[in-house]
Formats: sequence, C-alpha cells, structure tokens
Amino acid sequence: MPELPEVETIRYYLNGVVLGQRVQEVKHLDPRMVKSGVASGEEITRRLPGRMVKSIKRRGKFLFLEWDSGEHLLVHLGMTGRLIWIPKDVPRVMHTHMVLGFGLFDLRLSDPRRFGRVGWLAAGEIPGALLGVEPLGRQMTSRFLAGRLEGRTAPIKALLLDQRIIAGLGNIYVDESLFRAGIRPDRPGGGLQFAEVARLTRAIRSVLRQAIAHRGTTFSDYVDALGHPGENQDYLWVYGREAEDCMRCGHPLTTQVISGRTTHFCARCQS
Repeated sequence: MPELPEVETIRYYLNGVVLGQRVQEVKHLDPRMVKSGVASGEEITRRLPGRMVKSIKRRGKFLFLEWDSGEHLLVHLGMTGRLIWIPKDVPRVMHTHMVLGFGLFDLRLSDPRRFGRVGWLAAGEIPGALLGVEPLGRQMTSRFLAGRLEGRTAPIKALLLDQRIIAGLGNIYVDESLFRAGIRPDRPGGGLQFAEVARLTRAIRSVLRQAIAHRGTTFSDYVDALGHPGENQDYLWVYGREAEDCMRCGHPLTTQVISGRTTHFCARCQS
C-alpha cells in the first residue's frame, strides 16, 4: 500500500508537470470513489474545468491538489491505487476511476480494489487537519514521541500505525524503522525508555528518507506519477522477507500478526 515515501514521490513528479496547468475537462469520475469532503462527484466534475493547479501538497498518505480557487481535490490511493500523468491517446486501463484532461495529457486515477478515495475541500479548509505530525517535520522530535507513547499499553507497532499520532507510516516503514531501532514490534509503547524512543525517532527519519531517495517501494502495484516502479524494495532489511535469515545476525526472521498486520522482525536483533 502506498505510504508516505510513495505518495511524496508521486507529489514530486506531479509538481514538475501539473503545476500551473488548467483542467480542460473531467472525462470520467466514478462517484463511488468520492468519499470525503463537501462536494459530490457531480459537483466536482462541474467545478474543475478551467481551474488551474496552484500547488500539490502531501499530508501523511494523502495528496491535495490546490486550485486557483483555494479549493482542494483530495486523493488517497488506498492499497492498489495509481495516479499517473499520461498522454491522452493512451487507452485507459481497467478500473480507471478518474480522468482529468489537461490538453495533450491526462491525470488518471486507477484502483483495482477501490479502497482509495477522492474528496473535495472548500476554500479555507486545512488539508489533513485531523492527521498527526509529519514524521519528517520539525514537530517530530524524540520528546514529542515519548509524550505520545507515555502510559500506552498498545504494541508500539500499533501506535506507529495510528495516523492520529504520526501521519504517513504504514506496515512497510514501521517494520523497517523498528528493526533499525532494535525494538520488538510487540512491546508496549509506554514501556520504551527515552533512549529507545530517540533511537526510534532517528530510525523513522532515516528509513523514510532512504525510501524517498529510491522513489518508493514496489512489490506489485505501486508506480510513480510517470508510471515507473520504485527501487526501495532492494534496500529493505525485514519487510517481505518471510522465511529468510536476518541480514545483520543470520538468525531466521520472525513474522507475527499485530493489529491485523503481518509484522516482520528479528527476535535476536530486536528486544
């Protein structure tokens, strides 16, 4: 599922091609994908033609296309979504749920499993106002994280997945961050020592920056805004490596279901 690095990569590439462009037509918008905001699919289809893209923002796993009207189009890719800038004469793939025409190119959203969503924010609404801190932002400090974990009995894995605490982390990068920090994912979050929280904070930042540098992680569905897969899957330590040995100590890796998510870790390196 696209997490912060994948969405940030898409934002980066779209920023280079869509910024300043005007929507000429909305060729298609599946009303079943419109699940957030104050406007229906019909209203969005009516409002968008003629609007210019003023900025492209990311909050957590969400993209927000800001228009010259001050309104925002929200896009969440769910588990299998793709948002691609593509020549308009290229045939649509199956499960294409939104097509915005920008002249010679389209911006197309496809999602086979339809877990993603589209939404609309009125002018003045703050994108991602209910989300937690950005893990690469200034607010994300060891002291902040320690404060949010204090007294919590839930597994640290579950707490890091909570988008109300930290926005943008998902299964891949939580597993990788906990491995780098040497912390078992099933430990109660409130039981971590401050030194461990500091290690974890640094690990989260390092893991995310590495993934962004490699344009995200691709196992099956994810591609960037130009249709290219990421390369970060070649740099993962534990995620997706079931039945393999730890690359650090050689001990067989362990999998465990935590908060409904298959979790990957090394029982020797993480304590």
